[in-house]
Amino acid sequence: MDNHTPLEKFIMLPQVQEIVPYSASHIWRLERAGEFPQRVRLGGNRVAWLQSEVSAGARARSHHDLIAPSFIIQSKTHGAMTVG
Repeated sequence: MDNHTPLEKFIMLPQVQEIVPYSASHIWRLERAGEFPQRVRLGGNRVAWLQSEVSAGARARSHHDLIAPSFIIQSKTHGAMTVG
């Protein structure tokens, strides 16, 4: 390996939660839905995620949130639908 090859770093759940503010159970649900990087089993009860994948997923998710269509609100008084 040469000095220009970036090393992949494994991070544990507490470090993942510093990057994305999700609970462990929410991360698990997102993984199952294919919306979050899959954990890697390191052995026994030890799992980790690749930091590069978690960071890239967080950037993609924040970008998606910025360009996602606005949510729709139903007016209580008129029953009309408006885009917020």
